[in-house]
Amino acid sequence: MAQADLNNVKILSKKERIKFFREQQAKEHQSQQRKGLLGKTIIVIAAIATIVFLGYLVLSSSPSSQNGGSSNMTSLGNLKLGDQAPDFTLPATNGPTVSLSQYKGRNVLLYFNEGVMCQPCWKQIGTMQKNIDGFRQLDTEVVTISVDSPSTWEPILKAEGVTTVPVLVDLDREVSKAYGVLNLPSQMHSDRPGHTFVLVDKDSKIAWIADYPTMRVAEQEILNSIKQSLEKNL
Repeated sequence: MAQADLNNVKILSKKERIKFFREQQAKEHQSQQRKGLLGKTIIVIAAIATIVFLGYLVLSSSPSSQNGGSSNMTSLGNLKLGDQAPDFTLPATNGPTVSLSQYKGRNVLLYFNEGVMCQPCWKQIGTMQKNIDGFRQLDTEVVTISVDSPSTWEPILKAEGVTTVPVLVDLDREVSKAYGVLNLPSQMHSDRPGHTFVLVDKDSKIAWIADYPTMRVAEQEILNSIKQSLEKNL
């Protein structure tokens, strides 16, 4: 308490001194209440921010369960639905080269992905391997494309049980550039594809394009999209 206040107290009556001290105590109590409320407000805001952030992490790593989780597209760069798909030949992680043209007469689902930096991408490839019969019932082969070297993929593919789905290596990004997948919403790195699917039909024409910023996609959603796209083009 300031000296001036103490001097004033000395000349007050007992009743006035009691009143004065009670007023000082009330002011101190109000000040403490305001500090407590501010602290609680900060805690609530921090909790809300944490919940929002965790929700984002869950959403970005979970399979999309609704069509709203996808971004169906009508074009990729200069390519659009119905265009002839650019042919390519790339080495596979297990050794032999693979060309798009060797699948002529069959549908091919190209999966451009971020690669070894992206765990949801590994899981997506592993899940497609487990459900390969579902794709083949639609007369569709699955081919995945990334920009990582075979040696970095080897332990991942072994752990995910990927044995027949080819993982092609686009080290110079030429195929990724030709398909226009290096400038899409799902990308996290400008020099890598994100999470993009391109369906090439039996006539080597582009039948479906989808880019998924939500990363992993439910397998049934992909199968449904393939089926609908092929039926539409009959």
